[in-house]
Amino acid sequence: MSPAEAPSARSSKRGIFVTFEGGEGSGKSTQSALLKEALEARGRRVIRLREPGGTKLGEDLRQVLLNSPGIDRTTELLLFLAARAELVAKTIRPALRDGIDVVCDRFIDSTAAYQGYGRGIDLELIRALNKTAIGDAVPDLTVLLDIEPDKGLSRVSKGSGGDAIEGHWQAELSFPENEGIKGKRVGGRDLAFHETVRAGYRALAEAEPQRWLVLDATRPAAELSAAILERVDALAATQRPRRPARATTGQPLLPT
Repeated sequence: MSPAEAPSARSSKRGIFVTFEGGEGSGKSTQSALLKEALEARGRRVIRLREPGGTKLGEDLRQVLLNSPGIDRTTELLLFLAARAELVAKTIRPALRDGIDVVCDRFIDSTAAYQGYGRGIDLELIRALNKTAIGDAVPDLTVLLDIEPDKGLSRVSKGSGGDAIEGHWQAELSFPENEGIKGKRVGGRDLAFHETVRAGYRALAEAEPQRWLVLDATRPAAELSAAILERVDALAATQRPRRPARATTGQPLLPT
């Protein structure tokens, strides 16, 4: 067996998969970056990703979404899922298998919150499609940075728009199903839409509390980072070695 084939001590354990969720201006990018830095300081290998993105196809689809005002909600859903399936297959699953921690800004729960609760697509359909897209790549921890939509949107209005995926939802009143609707707007966005998304996030967290960590996003960044790291450290302490798959002869197969 060559050195390249020999399993390392680090790769004997699956990496930890942490996702960050929340509305616009909640600080997901800031906290995901802080977590990556903290884990690397502990000697862990970490990759930080965003959705949609992380692969050539994902970044291309991100630009399609950002430049498609008024996109049909089913089309939007399938584009997000295509980007996700590619990200899991090409980046997330191989990294976790090799013992690398994955920190991701948005994942499956964004789809449920925005396309499900926000745009009214059947949640069971979304769950089924998400399951197809990710397989066993379920987050170990999902951090919800909870903030009132008007406060979060005000933060976004003061910052630079850039190519954040939130820019796609800034024009949500141009969605076909919202034609003729005139709601309260903050920074050019419909507040009711984001309130519905926030309620959706809270419902998702309440339904699966063991996976979620819900934090008040208005707390100081350092406090939030410490709370998140504490939870991740607890996950790392309970990690078990991956079970090697077994061949039909009954002999264990080497990790790949």
